[in-house]
Amino acid sequence: MATVGVTKELRDRVSAVIRNMESREIKSDVPHYEKRYDIDATYLYHYGCWGKEYMHLVNEMPHEWLTSVNEAPITVVGRLDDGTRLSTGVGFTGMKAFRRPADGYYNKGNSEINLEDLRAMPEVVAGRAELLQRWDEEIQVSQIKERWKKIRNDIDEFLEKCKTLNEAVKLFPGVRLYIHADDLERLDRKVERMSQRKKIVESMATDELTAAAIASKLMGAV
Repeated sequence: MATVGVTKELRDRVSAVIRNMESREIKSDVPHYEKRYDIDATYLYHYGCWGKEYMHLVNEMPHEWLTSVNEAPITVVGRLDDGTRLSTGVGFTGMKAFRRPADGYYNKGNSEINLEDLRAMPEVVAGRAELLQRWDEEIQVSQIKERWKKIRNDIDEFLEKCKTLNEAVKLFPGVRLYIHADDLERLDRKVERMSQRKKIVESMATDELTAAAIASKLMGAV
């Protein structure tokens, strides 16, 4: 087994391996997490972009004054039971919406809806169910990410305390599950231990040298 030092580069590769594990779990457990929907969610877009009190203006203003929107994300924001703020969104296509125009202060093109407002809407509102589903998915994904973040930090702190990967594997064999394949290959590589001095000797024609010395002594050389 070769000696492999624990370097920052090795730890970075371990972090990448763990992030890949996290990504695979999200794709497996929450397969629709990044899905876009071809749904005419115009009402939701206007609600979040213009605001409930101003969305009626969309139909009162000349549409040539406005920028049409066929596809855009709609964000839902809210708080978890512990008070943590969370936001997520869904990309919708097939809309017939219009952006809120610049008013000299800002141009509000994004659409953001409060979770409680979304829940209070009728179930028939197009896009509502998909946004609420994404909210639940975001909670699940956040929990997965938090768990893997702890694993990533714990493994990194452990490796940082070890001088070599050999020592780390000896103390905690399970760490091999998080080591990059290239580093494992280096670790498991069989090494023929040979000192530099032995290599020097092996490069010499020792038999010939020995024979020459013996012959010299037989000839009485000093």
